[in-house]
Amino acid sequence: LKVVDGAFKKYNESADSSVQIIKSDFIIAANDQTGNDEMLKQFKESKVNLQVVRALDTAVLIEKDQNTKAHGLIFPQKMMNDVLVVMDIGPGYIKEYNDKCENESDKILMFDRIVSVKGEVGKAANLKKLLEKATGKFQLGIQRPCS
Repeated sequence: LKVVDGAFKKYNESADSSVQIIKSDFIIAANDQTGNDEMLKQFKESKVNLQVVRALDTAVLIEKDQNTKAHGLIFPQKMMNDVLVVMDIGPGYIKEYNDKCENESDKILMFDRIVSVKGEVGKAANLKKLLEKATGKFQLGIQRPCS
C-alpha cells in the first residue's frame, strides 16, 4: 500500500519510517477538531495539524441463515478503494449481532472499515456483493482506529 502524491507523500519523504503515514491510518482530528464535517472544514485553512492513529485490525464472526433479513449496514454512495466504510447500522442481522455483544469492542461500529468478507479482499463494490450474498457463519475483517 502506498501514499499517493501530495502533502502526506512529502511528509513521508522526510519522516522516520516509524511515523510515516500509511494508507490504513485514521485521521481522528484536524486542528483539534473532530467529527467528519468539522475536520473537512479545516482543510480550507492554510495550515492543518492532524492527529493520526494506526488502524487496529480485528475480525468478527457473523452468522446469517437463509431466512435472515438484510445486513442493515449503510455505506457511502460513492465507494472507493478496498474497504467498505460503515456509515450507519440500520435494522438487520448486523444490528442483531451487535445487540448480543457484551463488549463494545466486539461490535461492528460506525466508521469501521470492512476489509474482508469470508476471507476475501477486493474493491469496495466486490466486498459489498460478497456481504450481500453471504450465508452461514462467516468472518468480517474490520479496521478501526487504535485507541
